[in-house]
Amino acid sequence: MPLTPATPRLFTHFRASGLLTAAVWLLATSGCRQPPAQPAPIPAAKPVSASPAPQGVDADVAATIEQVLSTSEHPSLKWSRIPDVVSVLQPLYASEPDRLYWFDRTTPVASLKTTIAALSAAAEHGLDPVDYDAAWLEQQFTDLTGASASGADRAMLDLGVSTAVVRILNAVHRGRVDPSTMYWGYDNSARNLDLGALMTAVRDSEGLAATLDAVSPQVTHYARARRTLAVYRARAEAGEPESLPALPKDLPKIQPGDRWEGVPALAARLRAVGDLAQGAGVDDVEYTQVLVDAVKRFQRRHGLGNDGVIGAGTRRALNVPLASRVRQIELAMERMRWLPPLDDKPNVFVNVALFRLWATDPTSGGEPLRMNVVVGKSLDHQTPLFVERMEYVIFRPYWNPPRSIVVNELVPKARRDPAYLDKEGFEIVASGNEKAAALPGTPENLSKVVAGRLYIRQKPGPQNALGLAKFIFPNDEDVYMHGTPAQQYFARPRRDLSHGCIRLEDPARFAEWVLRDQPEWTRERIDEVMNGEKPTRVNLKQPLTVVLFYDTVHINSEGVLFFMEDIYGHDRELDAALQRGYPFPVKGDVAPKPAPAEPASP
Repeated sequence: MPLTPATPRLFTHFRASGLLTAAVWLLATSGCRQPPAQPAPIPAAKPVSASPAPQGVDADVAATIEQVLSTSEHPSLKWSRIPDVVSVLQPLYASEPDRLYWFDRTTPVASLKTTIAALSAAAEHGLDPVDYDAAWLEQQFTDLTGASASGADRAMLDLGVSTAVVRILNAVHRGRVDPSTMYWGYDNSARNLDLGALMTAVRDSEGLAATLDAVSPQVTHYARARRTLAVYRARAEAGEPESLPALPKDLPKIQPGDRWEGVPALAARLRAVGDLAQGAGVDDVEYTQVLVDAVKRFQRRHGLGNDGVIGAGTRRALNVPLASRVRQIELAMERMRWLPPLDDKPNVFVNVALFRLWATDPTSGGEPLRMNVVVGKSLDHQTPLFVERMEYVIFRPYWNPPRSIVVNELVPKARRDPAYLDKEGFEIVASGNEKAAALPGTPENLSKVVAGRLYIRQKPGPQNALGLAKFIFPNDEDVYMHGTPAQQYFARPRRDLSHGCIRLEDPARFAEWVLRDQPEWTRERIDEVMNGEKPTRVNLKQPLTVVLFYDTVHINSEGVLFFMEDIYGHDRELDAALQRGYPFPVKGDVAPKPAPAEPASP
């Protein structure tokens, strides 16, 4: 790109700011050598040659604005590559007579100070002010509000504020990370803001703080998480309590009534997280009942067996630093920004990490239905995450096992025990038709099953792996909800045990809620068809939104806070993606998710 008469003044700005690397970068772009590769998937705007400044416009301002926007590079910012905001900023700055958005020539607009203050308060939204250069903007505002400041300096401050405002508006509204790049089946591409109009509102009327509140997700869980974040941030700032000491080798579990040197630290940590009242009296060494009750509350809220016994798992959870819990809430809020609007209609919400399902009622904001669920195994059968619409229910369903289960499990067992299929309720059929006749389990037919010419299915009934009902929300992963004869698993605190589908603790109660607007489907009729003789399909009059979600933080409608283990590693992956900074990848910038070898199963 040819150097213009204004370019030397821009170089002077870079040197004065201590940004030697930026000057080197400018030299590189004006010659044949390309700048160093940057980890940004969004293409930069096409560079253009600088043109003479319009009459009455500071030449340094015009040259600086043009340079930054044409190259998508603001060297003073932490995340200096700005292709994610250029398309918004170009028309805004082109329409300003003096080419400045936050200054009237040399005078800052009235809202500039409060805008920078709102950026400094980004932590209230679960964001890091450093990512929006709040400290640098504050310092530049202090240094540059006098008329003696150079035009280039004012332009760099002006562009820095605009970049931060556009980024934080998007971040609060729809999140920084595109969920599709995390292999979530969520599409938030339609949730675009009119950023030009919002920039005008921020500057001229509403202010940034109020605008951020207005564009925040309106789901109730987000508001609860934001309030909880403030509480935990205050707890972390108050100081980290002493960690619990290692459990004695001769006392691997602390039982009620035991004497232990860790009792004072235990009491301090329980007080810090709100499970032990501040004024509760405790012994110096004895694990008394008041502490046992507090530990049980803590265990319930952390997905642990609530027996009041302190073993390795409870000790590990108690020792998680408060700052880590703050980060956990921040990650939860980021994911909540990916959600579609939910509070205007009933929906079913499954938090995979919590092993919990609940229904929401938009009229009351409550949760009229809650139940435990079993989800996909963490190692090799993770339940996929997406939003779909439930369309129908099948009572007394057949189960068609995946081919891998048929070939690797059912056929070998049937060959060893000719009565196995009958005992377990399986039959061999020639097609998927419900009326297909059962064929004998002869060695010849078993060989045809292995060859794919015949099929094995499980007949409806109490033994069926799907239980007595399944709930269908068509999706590419072939995931659905269903009952199960294995009720014992719902008593476990950790329930990632399925091949990907979601097992329901009480499918009859769930069906009653799903069909609540179809008065002919009373609980008595539901029980009747579940215990009938054949499958019965019931179409929903109004499809029901189903949200398969994953957060290791949950605050229920009573305000009880739960922290769960990151069983699928999604917290770790999201944290790593956020650390890479702006501009974040978007859909299409990452390789497609590998297709599953076979559909999900119970």
